[in-house]
Amino acid sequence: MGKARIKGALVGVEAVTAEGLKAVYKDFNLSGENLVQRLRLFKKHGVHVLGSFIFGLSTDRQDTFEATAALAKRAELTFAQFVMMTPFPGTVDFDRWEKSISGDPKQIDGIPITRYWLIPGHRRPKLYMPHPSMSADEIRMRTQGVWDGYYRLSEIWKRARCVKSLKARLAFVFISN
Repeated sequence: MGKARIKGALVGVEAVTAEGLKAVYKDFNLSGENLVQRLRLFKKHGVHVLGSFIFGLSTDRQDTFEATAALAKRAELTFAQFVMMTPFPGTVDFDRWEKSISGDPKQIDGIPITRYWLIPGHRRPKLYMPHPSMSADEIRMRTQGVWDGYYRLSEIWKRARCVKSLKARLAFVFISN
């Protein structure tokens, strides 16, 4: 990628534990410190990474949130996004969720909730997968906590070292914030 002058890549990490990766059918990927080292290789070759992580997997526990944030920092990712598990059409999770709704699904403006992408954005509900040990509100709160910690001004400033000039560092902080 470096030789091809690629400067950035979105890496769908999804989960940082072996159990989480198995839950999203990516158990062929690395986890833990092996994952940290693999992600650092991008930076070593001059490629900035936006790491994408999913919270709310059935294997997630309360400590998964902090472990994910810590791994993203150790991996020296330039940017990261932390999202809640959402059932998207065409996925195994969507099919499972759609089948779990008994009878007629709830409707909004005459559109079944199972076709939520057709509901106008301002009326569209947030959909989250049921979790065995945490409520959607707890997952949402903990996810927001990870975002807030990762994008704390002091953390952004540390990551801004990836650019050389003070002007560029300030622009990095502005963009990240």
